[in-house]
Amino acid sequence: MKIIWTFTLLMIPGVLSSISVTGYSGGGVSITCRYEGKYKNNEKYFCRGEWSVCTDQIRTNTKNKWVDSGSFSLYDDTRAAVFTVTIRDLSEEDSGTYYCAVERSGIDPHTEVNLNVVTADCCQKSISLSAAAGGSVNISCRYPQSHSADVKFVCRRSGSDLCAEETSVKESRRWSAEGQMQLYDDREQQLLTGIISHVTQQHSAEYWCGVQSDPGHKSFITRVLVSVSGTDDSHTHIHQHNSKSRLAFIQQITVFCVA
Repeated sequence: MKIIWTFTLLMIPGVLSSISVTGYSGGGVSITCRYEGKYKNNEKYFCRGEWSVCTDQIRTNTKNKWVDSGSFSLYDDTRAAVFTVTIRDLSEEDSGTYYCAVERSGIDPHTEVNLNVVTADCCQKSISLSAAAGGSVNISCRYPQSHSADVKFVCRRSGSDLCAEETSVKESRRWSAEGQMQLYDDREQQLLTGIISHVTQQHSAEYWCGVQSDPGHKSFITRVLVSVSGTDDSHTHIHQHNSKSRLAFIQQITVFCVA
């Protein structure tokens, strides 16, 4: 099961902050660390082990672009003064102590991350759905009962960015809509339902169902692979036919009024 947690952390020189992160086997975590603006040109890195013997997992001086290294990805957003690290395909062996840090002279500003990877049987790891162009895609994702009161969302992945587009719902049994996506959260059943309407082949993509327990803390629970076949010509034809019918109806009314 692929799970992605997002954390916003502040690294202050001389002060060591710490946070605990839970991930799930087969999933992943995403950790976002904030740094002081004066370090925007410095190298950023993510390492594992005790601080004195920390082994780099990913390190880069690339700015405002995703960089990949095995199951690790890093994005340094210099405008926001944050960098995000994503770890994918987790196993219990990935549990341990990590640090996100900024390279500088002297002691590097760093944040301790204690990662605990567990196995959960509540939810599906992946779902594959298909639809014809012009139709709808119905998504159903379960989540752990412990997240019943949390905000739910569906994200669309774009490359290394696992949440390039997001639609969320904050209340139980109340529809929330954004664009062509509608969401409904049944907290009693621990079931998140999503509907994408009037789909085209551009909707063929990887999506994620997940929860947000706190601002900046996200858990991606179920991967949803959507495949849209055909074109929306038939849907366009119906739309054009309806438009012509409406035009004829308006013309009839106009003639009647003039007469």
